[in-house]
Amino acid sequence: MSRARGKHTERHVPGVSEVDEGPEARDVGASSRTQGIPSPIPGGRPHLLNPPTIRQNVPVADAKPEIRGVNAHGVLPGTHTTRERAEFMRGPNDLKPIVPHYRPGDPREPVVPVRVVQEASTTIRAAAPHHITLNASTGEPKRLCGTDPNRVEVLLLNEDASSNVRFAYEIGGLSGGGGAMLAKAMTSYLRLSTQDELWALSADTGTPIVSIIQVFDKPVV
Repeated sequence: MSRARGKHTERHVPGVSEVDEGPEARDVGASSRTQGIPSPIPGGRPHLLNPPTIRQNVPVADAKPEIRGVNAHGVLPGTHTTRERAEFMRGPNDLKPIVPHYRPGDPREPVVPVRVVQEASTTIRAAAPHHITLNASTGEPKRLCGTDPNRVEVLLLNEDASSNVRFAYEIGGLSGGGGAMLAKAMTSYLRLSTQDELWALSADTGTPIVSIIQVFDKPVV
């Protein structure tokens, strides 16, 4: 047969009914052994696809009925839940800070804070005793003590039994019989809280003796 013989003739394709298992049927996908008859591609096999997946939800069981058999006294069953009963007995379920309670005199009681506002003392209390014989009222006044910022107080005693003494914080205060009096025959010291000087003079013609004690806050070296 020449090559041009079938040029103008129609090619015959056998069907399944004609040749079920022939090689020509298998070439065009018409064999009963192929999946999907006919195949969209001559001689090919259709691809197998996975079946669509159906998402399964986890079944949720029905909630069990709440037990209402334990109710408060005098309350009919089923009128409230156990949570409502609990809040009725102990109060709402909220934050309740615990406040400690202590017995009287308990050492764990809060201590009142103390703030140090002054440094420790660096001084000692000291006394300087001495005595002075005063002039008569016609003489010059004598100074009993001078000015001292560290002095705390001055103690004065008139030792004379017959003459009174006048004293002041300045000389001019004794003119014309001025100043205060230290009575004669004193039995106790007169205490004066002063840091200034003191001057004294006899109130008459006698020359009395005055004992003086100066009290100081002496700095510690």
